[in-house]
Amino acid sequence: MTRITALLLLVLAGGVCPAHAQIRASERATVAQNVDGSRITVDYSRPRARGRVIYGNLEPWGRAWTPGADDATTLEVSRPVQLLGMTVPKGRYSVWLVIEETGPWTFVLDPRDTLYHTAFPTPTPEQYRAPITPITVPHTEVLTWDFPEVSTSGAVLEMRWGTQAVRVPISVTPTYAMTITEAAAAPYLGTYDFTWTDPDNKEPRSQFTIIWRDGRLVGQWTPAQFGMTETWLLGDGPDRFVRSLVRNGELWATIESSAFVFQRSNGLVTGFELRAPSGVSAIGVRQTSDPIPYTAG
Repeated sequence: MTRITALLLLVLAGGVCPAHAQIRASERATVAQNVDGSRITVDYSRPRARGRVIYGNLEPWGRAWTPGADDATTLEVSRPVQLLGMTVPKGRYSVWLVIEETGPWTFVLDPRDTLYHTAFPTPTPEQYRAPITPITVPHTEVLTWDFPEVSTSGAVLEMRWGTQAVRVPISVTPTYAMTITEAAAAPYLGTYDFTWTDPDNKEPRSQFTIIWRDGRLVGQWTPAQFGMTETWLLGDGPDRFVRSLVRNGELWATIESSAFVFQRSNGLVTGFELRAPSGVSAIGVRQTSDPIPYTAG
């Protein structure tokens, strides 16, 4: 057997590791979070403390440091977000912290997203920079980014290493209009006879009353439907509103597959269809005894 043949058999038998396999001192990791259709992704390496003094020693005071190792940590947002009082456009950015012995640190996003961790960026007009106050936490051996808090409108991104952490609140641009002016809400206000179109639906006929409350268009069922007494109508275009789930007076989730589409006659709202992908699932007819509010335009 020739040496070439023997080597080939060894490779086929799994005796030679693939060329791309590699143990790293700081393994690469990715954490991502979706919020209302916006995706927020952090890609970073995870150094270990190994008993070292990190702040003011391994990472000197007053110098930009990427919270990671090797290639700079990156933050990517699929849509514009609001972060530490800044509006950050869609894109991918390298992440840096200027750490200080006293006072707040500086959080930096640089549009150059392929920098190495020793390529400390100097301040430029293209960067996004904001003060951020570190907090003391129990020791974290391996540098960690995660999202400890998530809501319907945003999330908190947190970095922990050693006994220090920073928390970055992020809010997203809502997919649907969450609020509506009283004048714009007026044409829809009133009581409707609500009927499901599916003959197999066992829910009773109901009254559906639309009110304007705290800047929102709110629909109330009497009696309740599927255990729900209230939904918020979130703007999705002219005379079209997406249905939502509301629990304890807070937005729980949006139901993109279920939309109220209102009909008008001579400019006045006369009723609506509750539409699902399979077709119209319910109809609402304004009660004739109900005065019809009207707002020009």
